[in-house]
Amino acid sequence: MGVNAVGMWLGRLLMAGYIALTAAAALRYFKTALAEPVQTPAPPAGRTPWPKLLAWALGAFVASRLLVALSCAAVYAAENRTLAGFLTALKGRLRPWDADHYLGIIENMYVTEGDARFHIVFLPFFPAVCRALRWLTGMSPFAAAETVANGALLGSGWAMFRLTEDADGPDTARRAMLLLMFCPMAYFYSIPYTESVFMLVTLLAVLCARRRRWGWALLFGAMASNTRVVGIAVAIPIFWEYLRAAREADAARGLAETGSVRARRAALCALKVLPVSAGLLAYLYVNYRLYGNPTQFMIFQQENWYQSFGSMAYTFQNSFANALQYDDFLYRLGVWWPQVALLAGVPLLALWRRGREHPADTAYLLVTHYVNFAPTWLLSGPRYLSATYALYPMLARIPRGRKGFAALLTGECALLVYMSVVGLWYVKVY
Repeated sequence: MGVNAVGMWLGRLLMAGYIALTAAAALRYFKTALAEPVQTPAPPAGRTPWPKLLAWALGAFVASRLLVALSCAAVYAAENRTLAGFLTALKGRLRPWDADHYLGIIENMYVTEGDARFHIVFLPFFPAVCRALRWLTGMSPFAAAETVANGALLGSGWAMFRLTEDADGPDTARRAMLLLMFCPMAYFYSIPYTESVFMLVTLLAVLCARRRRWGWALLFGAMASNTRVVGIAVAIPIFWEYLRAAREADAARGLAETGSVRARRAALCALKVLPVSAGLLAYLYVNYRLYGNPTQFMIFQQENWYQSFGSMAYTFQNSFANALQYDDFLYRLGVWWPQVALLAGVPLLALWRRGREHPADTAYLLVTHYVNFAPTWLLSGPRYLSATYALYPMLARIPRGRKGFAALLTGECALLVYMSVVGLWYVKVY
């Protein structure tokens, strides 16, 4: 049996298991939101003071960025036997692949002629924020993008801590924040890419929903859907919180639980969460105004990047075959092997943690994982996955003691060094 045949059957097996796992997660999602007795969680005993949290987040930010820089410096020194010129070389590495596309949008917004017409496939929120900063300060497009990306990463550390702290306390929250800052794809959070901004607005949307600040939750959710198409999935945790809040209100009024009451409640909550789609609708409108077609970006994705929405089974088959056969070995190290590992690893993690994680987080993880890993010519699966907020609290809860977490974090740091060298320095990761 050839490599493609083995990959095909493994992909089909993965797909069958994923469907079963997602169906079980969906059942738990709606059961906990609609049918289980309402149990209002106790408020946290006391949140970590913001100066202490800021110090922790800033320390983790600096340490993780330093690890990335030192990893690249070690390779540069080994190749050149000197560090002279390293910073100039590193600056050049901070503009890989799609970075110049985003910088073009920051400079000129969307245009309809030349190669720059393809920039419409990149959603507008991140470059719009960078353009606003540039207008206020006079920064270059690159400086504005670097400032926004790194500032959003620091904000993501704060938001990750607060979101996890509300459910698990400060120790687990600090773990989740560290796992985010040192994630293997963390260097993408400090270059002109959307990862850090997307993570920040998604975290803020979920955090505000869990604190019942609905207007802010919907606003940040709309920002997420204007940053990436998959950002619309943040409606999943917001909808769950709406359903639970509505049940709490009905229980306080003594309203009996009947099928019609639940159906009406679900319909009203679905209407309430619709504003999250405003960001995506605005992006579709930009496509329409420029090209007369709200889905023009999909045409460009297929024509220029050979991308269309496929299935996880095909992605696994393709990634598996390339992991064993691709001509450039560094691409195997940076693209294909990580994709194969994560395609199987994330469902196994969700299966292992079934019933122990927040049902909305699990549902969000499974839906976004499928959407991120389904494109027909997927090259950026690990990068996409890194911006899935639900992954980090889930991983933070696994180790029971300090030694276990130290081992987990050490392993993650080793992977960050690995990906920084292969991806940032040798530019073999998309």
